[in-house]
Amino acid sequence: MRSELHDINRDAHLRTMHPSGLAWPAQIRPEELDFISGVAFDATGHRAGAVAYLAKELAQLAEIERHVSAVMAYVMAEVQADAMPLGDGFELHHALSCFAAEELQHANMFYRYVRLLSGRDFKCPDNRFSERVALYHGDDSPYVKLSALCCSAYIGESIITVFEHRLRALDPERTFFFTQVLHAHGLDEARHVQFDHFLFDHVIPALSRQERRRMREILERTEALNGELARRFEEHAKATFGLDYTAQNVAHETQLKLARSFRGLMLDGEIARKVDEGMSDADRRVVREFCRAETIHG
Repeated sequence: MRSELHDINRDAHLRTMHPSGLAWPAQIRPEELDFISGVAFDATGHRAGAVAYLAKELAQLAEIERHVSAVMAYVMAEVQADAMPLGDGFELHHALSCFAAEELQHANMFYRYVRLLSGRDFKCPDNRFSERVALYHGDDSPYVKLSALCCSAYIGESIITVFEHRLRALDPERTFFFTQVLHAHGLDEARHVQFDHFLFDHVIPALSRQERRRMREILERTEALNGELARRFEEHAKATFGLDYTAQNVAHETQLKLARSFRGLMLDGEIARKVDEGMSDADRRVVREFCRAETIHG
């Protein structure tokens, strides 16, 4: 089991890209604004709406990734004092270190792209960070906390992977900078999803029934706070940009559908289910029509 965990990050130094490794442009070209309009609305002519939509979603994602990084570092320290055999050796510490560091760099990359795209520092005035971190400060097993955290993160990771597939279909040669940003993000995200699946296969099933109940409690409260964070970001984006970016927004509608479905896969049973195994036929059609992919992580 530890060798399987090690294999996930064996080539992490090769399959990654630091934000400084991207060729950041001085400004976003008009052609890219038309491109992101097509990504969001399936049509040009919605530049302002696309900018507001991506600013909101990527700034919010950066905020959630900062939270994941902070909690994972906290849990990593607790694992050092735990006697579970999985914590022996360097493999788990290495996996958590890579995951936490990469999430922080993703937050850096998305925040910088939002600044470039929108021409402003788009920040949510009240990010509820302390409350979201406090959920993981109790005396629960670090594996309960880690499982809850990764189940929550997996929802967003699966959605952003769908968008990565959409950009790959629309811009296969990565002509546009936004495609390059999501490609760089996806290099690390693929390993994060592998780590989540490792937890689904080996760690969560080994938890006691009481521990799984507690994991679900933390997960539900995390998702509730993340939902409140999303509402705050949406209100802030509409006020900042002065428009309703959700109207006629195909990407926004698809995102909401998939978020509800993926959240159900995490919350509707005692054991978390992988999206490619648990999606309904209707959800598969949504994914196929949106990004021309038959699977998300498969």
